[in-house]
Amino acid sequence: MQKPRARVICNPTSGGGAYDPDEIRDELDEMELDWIQTEGPEDAIGAAEEWSEGLLLVAGGDGTVNDVVNGLGRAGFPEGVTLGILPAGTGNDLAATLCIPEAPELAEDVIRQNRIRTLDVARVRSEGVGERFFINVATGGLGAEISSVNDEELKKRWGKLSYLRASLEVARNFEVRELTLYLDGEGHQVEAVNIAVGNCRYTGGGWPATPKANPEDGFLDVVVIETLGAGELFNLAPAVLAESSYLDKEGVLFVRAKEIRIETQPPGLEFTADGEVIGNEPAQFSVLPRVLKVIVGPDYVPEPPG
Repeated sequence: MQKPRARVICNPTSGGGAYDPDEIRDELDEMELDWIQTEGPEDAIGAAEEWSEGLLLVAGGDGTVNDVVNGLGRAGFPEGVTLGILPAGTGNDLAATLCIPEAPELAEDVIRQNRIRTLDVARVRSEGVGERFFINVATGGLGAEISSVNDEELKKRWGKLSYLRASLEVARNFEVRELTLYLDGEGHQVEAVNIAVGNCRYTGGGWPATPKANPEDGFLDVVVIETLGAGELFNLAPAVLAESSYLDKEGVLFVRAKEIRIETQPPGLEFTADGEVIGNEPAQFSVLPRVLKVIVGPDYVPEPPG
């Protein structure tokens, strides 16, 4: 009997080299594995776009997962594809929501257990980048600038604490931005130091940017940190890092919507989606309900506790 085929997209520069091809073949011996080692984002996008049926495994970080999701999005999110994640980055933020452990042997166990959920995906459109997809979190303002500062060198030196280290550096000089926020067509004028649009919950190596996001509810969570003094911002940071609920604090706006448009006064508000820069032009976000089958960990729940 012929074995079913599965494709592994491995980014060795994001830590995917921790996954040995022969070892994974032994662990998943019921499948014939097609191993793709990437040298850049387009390799991952192309390898995902041409895969229309079967299991698609990603051995890499959140950026590589984002590339793969964009490849699947270009192909129209084929119904026959199931995404599996072998977390091998610094942050592994999507894996945190999906409760996939970082230890390779435990992540491989999750793949074998084959618990499948069908998740929402987010789409963002802007003049600068056209159309992109993301499955985790987009951030604008302070969060996007932190992502830019939090480069590979900082990640190597500080690990998961690199996001906090970068945030302390950026927050000193960040200015409040005025923006118009359209939620399902209704306009709101707000001031913000940071805005997050989340399908899942974490960014920057564990920062719960949208801590109540449910990737199966057909909505995107929007969290705006409004005008805050530096002292208030630093007081907020420990609460966020401790994963306690900060959404009801003064100066924080939390809403849900299916369609979100964000416009800012020049020079604009730069956004990143799953850590990848998408520019500072007006951005239109929308949710694509239940389009991507994903393998999740045993402790995963769509609705977060608390």
